[in-house]
This record gives sequence, structure tokens and C-alpha cells, in this order.
Amino acid sequence: MPKEQIKVSEVKRTRQKSGTVVTVDEFLQLDRPKGDRILKVGREEVSVTSLDRIYWPDEKLTKFDLLSYYLKVADYIMPFLVDRPAILQRYPRGIKAPMFFQQDLESAPAFIKTARLTNQEGRQLDYGVYSTVGSLMHFVTLGTIEQHPWHSTVKRLDKPDYIAIDLDPKRAPWENVLQVALVVKEVADEIGLKAFPKTSGSSGIHIYVPLKPTNEYDKVAEFARLLASEVAQRAPKIATVERTIAKRKSTQVYVDWMQNARGKSLASVFTAREGAGVNAVDVEASRAGCEDSGLYDR
Repeated sequence: MPKEQIKVSEVKRTRQKSGTVVTVDEFLQLDRPKGDRILKVGREEVSVTSLDRIYWPDEKLTKFDLLSYYLKVADYIMPFLVDRPAILQRYPRGIKAPMFFQQDLESAPAFIKTARLTNQEGRQLDYGVYSTVGSLMHFVTLGTIEQHPWHSTVKRLDKPDYIAIDLDPKRAPWENVLQVALVVKEVADEIGLKAFPKTSGSSGIHIYVPLKPTNEYDKVAEFARLLASEVAQRAPKIATVERTIAKRKSTQVYVDWMQNARGKSLASVFTAREGAGVNAVDVEASRAGCEDSGLYDR
């Protein structure tokens, strides 16, 4: 694939709504707010709307609760989002209503950074880019519960700086997921790479392996395939790369390497999840490993 050239964005720039302006501290102290506010985050003013809309009916959690969560974890999540195109998984009416993915922004406030990219089908799309806490707040206001960044930054679009392995148990016991995760670590250790586990917010584990952004997506995806195959070969009773569920044994964990193609993503570290869970990771260890790999050398 030819090197991606960032083209001039065609996103229509919109004005923010007028209304009561509140700082982050004032916003977090609100008690069950209704309606809309203008949230001042640094130099940016973000229109946050329908704060009382129920997003999780069973837990009675609202859009305000979601925005508050992301404000509180912003220092932890932003290093894993900054400068990456965003695939917006939107639940504008909450998790009980239809969800849709949005990659092409038709309009956005002036402070939202965008990148006009060509997708796998050859279409030119205007992606939103995570750049500031304000940008994150805007995407969350659109109903983006989970944050799905690209594996690469806009500065090195064709060169991912990590691979991700998704350990999907389906019917396999949790103990097997843990054992397979240790096999992934074993293989990574042997080839001089660091691997970091992250709970998926569901039933599996995501394994992240930071890389220097020197290889293009096709080579990185092939490396991920070889790594997953080696894991399955070492632990065939509990690990497999077989995609068809019916062909897997009930004890086998699917070692999914296929989310490493260009434009693919997994839910970010510390992202909220559909089931009101959170993806968790040892952030200090993970950040140290990323720095060693050059991930933050941008």
C-alpha cells in the first residue's frame, strides 16, 4: 500500500452552542445536572449536551456520569490516545438503543483535529483525531462510550507502534485465558519484546506489545499472526488460532491476531465499556514499556 498522504480535511466547522460555562472542577461538583452546559477544558470550550440522558438503564448511569469518568481518568488515558485517528463507536441513546460506528466526520467544532484518510475500500474519510481532553469530551458527548484509537499516529499513519492480541475464551475457562496470556509473555520475552495484559471489560484479555514504528501494517500483521501461531503451537490444548467457533474445543482460547490491520482497533486502555465495565492495565508498567520501545518518541 502506498504511503498515506494526509489531505486537506473537508469537515464543516460548527459553532459551539451558547450556555452556562463551567470549569472542570465545577462540572464534577454538579449534582444530577439536566440539559446542556459549556465545559471549559483548558483553552477549549466544549458543548456537552443532554447530561441527564440515561446511558446504562440497569445501573442508572447517565451521560454526565460518563463524561465525569473520562475527566477523572484523562491523565491516564490521553497518553494512549493523543494524535491517533478515532473510530467512533456511538451509542447516542444509551446501550439499550442502536449503536453505530462512525469514521467520517461531516462536521465538528474548530478545535477538533481531523485527518482526511483513505480507507481500505479506497474512500476518502475525515477522521476525528484525539488531541486534547477537550477532543475526548466532544467525542464522548456524541455518545462514544468506548474509545477506539488507531494503532498508529497521524505522524506515522502506516507504521503502527504496537500490536494487540485478543484472547477470546468463548466457552473456555478463565484459568485457561490466564495460562495462554503467560504463554504470550513467554514468547515475547524470548524475542526481546515486552507484553502487557489489559482486561477487555468482557470475558477475555488483550495483550499489547509496543513496537518501534518502523514497519508498515502488513508486516506488523504478519508478525502478529506468527506470534499467535507460535502461542497456539506451544499450548494446543488451551490455545488456537481457529476462527470458526464450532471447530474449537471448549477448552481452547482463541488467540486473535487479526485486529492489527490498518484501520482496525481495540477498545483503549481505561475506556468505559458497554457493560459499564472498564478496560484496566498496569499503567506505570505499560507506560515504561512504551517509552522503552519509542512509542512516546514522536
